[in-house]
Amino acid sequence: MSHPLFARTKVSRSGLRVILAGLLLLPLAQPAQAQNMMDNMIRKFCLQAVNNEVRASGKPAPAGMQDYTCDCVVREMKRGQSQQQASVTCKAAATKKFNL
Repeated sequence: MSHPLFARTKVSRSGLRVILAGLLLLPLAQPAQAQNMMDNMIRKFCLQAVNNEVRASGKPAPAGMQDYTCDCVVREMKRGQSQQQASVTCKAAATKKFNL
């Protein structure tokens, strides 16, 4: 015999389990979205800083240098480096990679 809740809503027990599992997993999606937002903010500020530095140098940037550098900054900050440490690390890596 089915429970009255299942009879009224016409949701099977397996369907209810799927719904409950989705509700339980919902909070897990929010931290990932927050992390993506943080990564995007870091990347935005990084690209602005790199572009300002390139502009100040008066030389054109090699293709892909901004993306390479800012991807590196995001990655290093995820590993626990401060913004300053990540900037120094990634600027050195970009300088070496792009022969600057």
